[in-house]
Amino acid sequence: MLKEAPTMEHRFQINLSGLIDLLSNHLYTRPDVFVRELLQNASDAMQARTRLAKEFSGSIELHVDDDMHAVKFVDNGIGLTEDEMHRFLAVIGESSKRGVWVGQAQDYIGQFGIGLLACFIVADEIELVSRSATSPDAPALRWRGRPDGTYDIAVLDEELPPGTSVRLVAKPESRALFTADKVFAAARYYGGVLPWPIQVTHKDNSKEVNDSERTHSFPWDASHLPVSARKTFLMEFGRRSMNTAFFDAIPLVSETGGVNGVAYVLERTPAHNSKSKHRVYLKRMLLSDSVENLLPPWAFFVQCVVNCSELRPTAARNAFHQDEKLQKTQEELGACLRNYLVDLAKRDPAQLQKLMAYHHMTLKALALEDDEFFKLFAPWFPIETNYGHSTLQVYLERNQRILCTAGVDAFRQIAQIAAGQGIDVINAGYVYDADLMTKYGELFPLTPVRFVEPSDIGHQLQNLSDEQEARHQNFMQLAQSALDGFACTAKLKVFEPGDLPTLFVSNRDANISRQMTVSTEHVDDLWKDIVTQVQQVENSEIYFNYGNALVRRLIQHPDASLVQRIVQILYVQALLMGHYPLSSRELSLMSDGLSGLLEWSLMGTGEKPTWH
Repeated sequence: MLKEAPTMEHRFQINLSGLIDLLSNHLYTRPDVFVRELLQNASDAMQARTRLAKEFSGSIELHVDDDMHAVKFVDNGIGLTEDEMHRFLAVIGESSKRGVWVGQAQDYIGQFGIGLLACFIVADEIELVSRSATSPDAPALRWRGRPDGTYDIAVLDEELPPGTSVRLVAKPESRALFTADKVFAAARYYGGVLPWPIQVTHKDNSKEVNDSERTHSFPWDASHLPVSARKTFLMEFGRRSMNTAFFDAIPLVSETGGVNGVAYVLERTPAHNSKSKHRVYLKRMLLSDSVENLLPPWAFFVQCVVNCSELRPTAARNAFHQDEKLQKTQEELGACLRNYLVDLAKRDPAQLQKLMAYHHMTLKALALEDDEFFKLFAPWFPIETNYGHSTLQVYLERNQRILCTAGVDAFRQIAQIAAGQGIDVINAGYVYDADLMTKYGELFPLTPVRFVEPSDIGHQLQNLSDEQEARHQNFMQLAQSALDGFACTAKLKVFEPGDLPTLFVSNRDANISRQMTVSTEHVDDLWKDIVTQVQQVENSEIYFNYGNALVRRLIQHPDASLVQRIVQILYVQALLMGHYPLSSRELSLMSDGLSGLLEWSLMGTGEKPTWH
């Protein structure tokens, strides 16, 4: 039996410089993120101190020193003991001050013990001076940390008030971030609505970062306004803060995630599957203006500004942790949007139609993936019918079934003739529409959905009487002879509209044969032989309208050669009206026919044209 050798336990070693490089190049998206991290720590420290003294009044000061290229952050929060310095400033990955400081986990913004590492991105040394407010005998301490992983702590022989100051001296490449204007802009960007007074001091000048007017003018503060004034307030905030106009504003509330704010409906159509990015504040500290997963995936037509208190952000601050709480929050926020749309449909259908005009493509794509969303939006989808543009709901009000074409060309080929027969057809040839019609039939089986082709409409046209058929048999023979070699059968029918002389009707197999015929004209001999061997020629049909005055005159005309030439021209015209591809022979037919007719019209009495 083999004996195991004694094992030794080892600890992972962390290359701090490499970790800092990782943060700067892959985790933090803005070089001024150190301002956010230090404001966040200061805000947490003051939140903790309010638990010790209810009458406490917190404040944050940022001092800019141009000569030294330095910035010092000063707060009068709870401060740090020596033990806390070892735990929070030296142990990478320690989960912040929660659980040790006074209060509960949800009281604080900070969630990572790596906040100070952001400072090493812009500075070679961090000097932190702090005195804890937890004990009247607590000494003032100075902690100095360096990016090589070393630090020291010294007890200061001086009286300092409770709180913390952090001083950074910029690296040469980061000095541009340490000017008064840059520091003020970053502090206002990240902490402009924090509840603590924040000032930036440069030489003898001080500026307020978050004046009272600014901290009380955000969407989550709109509840104090009269209901009639809230919409105007929200729309003006969106226009001013995002420098764009929006279609509408939707209040958002989620108790689970502690979310309160507004969703703005975009006046542009985003690409399908593009991720909406939202401006999210965490306990009034800006988390990011590009958070991606706050709302359900289908809510890509809105952009949000919200404050939240219960969700846990990722380290990169551009998303939240995918957990049960986030899922529940997304459902609650999604319900806000759904309720808005349902209410809009009842209260202002015209406004809903405008919204659909902006976003119908992306909404249709989503409806194919989400049955509930489909049921909500399907009645409002814009559609094209042979009676004009409408919505599916309006179409169903006048029809007990859905008739549609699977292609745009098929719709064009039958639209006019279907309208003449009183048949209401939807053009489902646009992106997503055919799949949506199919899905409608699956979700609402009491409403039949049928895809029709031009040949289906052609079979419903009125036949001539036997006597009429016999009387005009000569014309039909001439017409069929004129179309020999074009895989098309000529027929005489009666249909509306009366000003339409002909209707070319083709089924799916005939369309494939036609496409293959046209395609062989543009390939080499090898491929032409292969295509010809597999090609099966299917006949189409052309209907001459006996109710059309031109056709009736053509039937009675004594000149057989002229009749055949006009039949050929009407054949090509019917193809063009149906948007069918023309072969080179058909193009020549049109060119030669028009030339011949022009020649015939210019001839004198008794002259005969020479048809090619």
